[in-house]
Amino acid sequence: MTKNWKGAATAFTVTTMLLGTNAQAFAANQVMILKNTEASSEEEIKLPARALEIVSALEKLEPALKALTVREVFVSENDENQVAMSISHPDNVHENAYMLFDRNSGELISLEAAVIIWDQAEKVTDEVSLQKAEKAVQELLGAKKRGMTEDPQLSRNMISEEHSIEFRNVYYPILLNGLEVDGIRFGIEVDMDNGGHLLGISFTSIDVGITQVADPKKAIAKEAIQKQIFTPERFSYGYVWEGIEGKTGLEYKLRTSPVFDALTGKQIAVEWGEKKGKGKINTADLKSISLKPQSKPFIAKNATDTQILESLFGIDTKKTYPTYRKDQQQGKINHYWANYNEVNYASVAVDQLTGEIGGYLNWAHIENLPAPLTKEQSLQKATAFLEPFAKTSEWQVEMYERVRPEDPLALKIYSNRDSAKETEKKESAEQYGFLFFEKQNGIPVMEYSFGVVIDPIKGQVAEFLASVPAEDRKYPVLKPSVTDQQVAEIFAKHVPVKLTYIWPTSSDHDAPILAYKLDTSKGWPTVDAVNGSFTWDEIED
Repeated sequence: MTKNWKGAATAFTVTTMLLGTNAQAFAANQVMILKNTEASSEEEIKLPARALEIVSALEKLEPALKALTVREVFVSENDENQVAMSISHPDNVHENAYMLFDRNSGELISLEAAVIIWDQAEKVTDEVSLQKAEKAVQELLGAKKRGMTEDPQLSRNMISEEHSIEFRNVYYPILLNGLEVDGIRFGIEVDMDNGGHLLGISFTSIDVGITQVADPKKAIAKEAIQKQIFTPERFSYGYVWEGIEGKTGLEYKLRTSPVFDALTGKQIAVEWGEKKGKGKINTADLKSISLKPQSKPFIAKNATDTQILESLFGIDTKKTYPTYRKDQQQGKINHYWANYNEVNYASVAVDQLTGEIGGYLNWAHIENLPAPLTKEQSLQKATAFLEPFAKTSEWQVEMYERVRPEDPLALKIYSNRDSAKETEKKESAEQYGFLFFEKQNGIPVMEYSFGVVIDPIKGQVAEFLASVPAEDRKYPVLKPSVTDQQVAEIFAKHVPVKLTYIWPTSSDHDAPILAYKLDTSKGWPTVDAVNGSFTWDEIED
């Protein structure tokens, strides 16, 4: 059963290309129109022989593509050494595909095709999908590229719950010193629908010739890393709610999947703004607090857009945000406010069915306080903000210090208005984040939470996120049978720690580094606090 604890799965996207309408049919002599953006005239050329072979092979693999007779070839906008070909159905432009070739060799760089070309009621087995993917790789990319990769890995990813369309991905990894490069999928990717039809294929090479990468033989012992990962401060504990029938449980879950330098044994930051201690909770930043619940709705029924911001955040919308718009989709109502002259903006997301607020973001040129708020003062402000909407009195709060999220719009404002030195100062301004969990029977309910972010410089609520159920939930008294230390040992026994290469986005690293991290390919690890059993929970996108 999927539980909303950890959104660690990578979203799977199939892109469709809607290109070219004034194209001629793909003639028997394979002559196409080449549009060269650098030339004032158009010239007729022939696609390279290898490209023609690939097109022919593709049409044998997927006969339905023969019906896409509106075809156009043009030089890639990104690289003049690449040629793109778009094909579409004469009666339905949405039935289309897009191919990118090397202009000299004619080798296929990538293929993308629209899912609606095929009947989605078709189903094939995993074995058939793998066989089809292997044949496509051999015929479209060639034996040389296939020889650079390892055995295929088949995965499934739901990207449309509304239509229940399941897409499959077959990945052929390229190894570096016998290890995968985690986070970047070097190798061959084959995207398919449930019927085994090709939706995409691409090859990404790995080139680290100018950099030095660590030898896996020099990695420290895995046991040293396990001792750092599997400690009580790295997991959360609380109530969970499973399924429509509301089966309740009491569980331990790892908070994050930390990464460690395999040569030094030190935890490292792999993303922008990430701190090296990410994943561990400091006991000083974990508090139990009491509120005076008032159970007020975040947004009153039939409230106007002005009333929403004024009542929720005390903001004068006419002065700060004179422009307003609203859109409604998939059961959510999104409110947007803006002041284009001063580049101020705010947004609020509301669940249409329950009226619960799903999120708030505020950016405005508000005068700084004479002295920044301390963490404790920021907690008081966050608590005062949440208290009117609380339905219960006992809560647990986790406190964080973090670097302000890098907002491209905000950075643009700074760069246009301030000096480089002042820009750097503002980019690194800290925020205080507070995650509130309701407590029942003295135990935090980890299924939903309220997050409040305070800007200590301006003394205001900068962000607010809520994840709450539509109905009130009551949890029974459950008693754990395992200690924190026993839970840590259970995690260590069942959760693999793998040696891999990672290529972080942090500016501290410009090449793959040898690292240890958890293998969570089976799901997210949990331990039942009542009976001590270990399970892998499905990871929710």
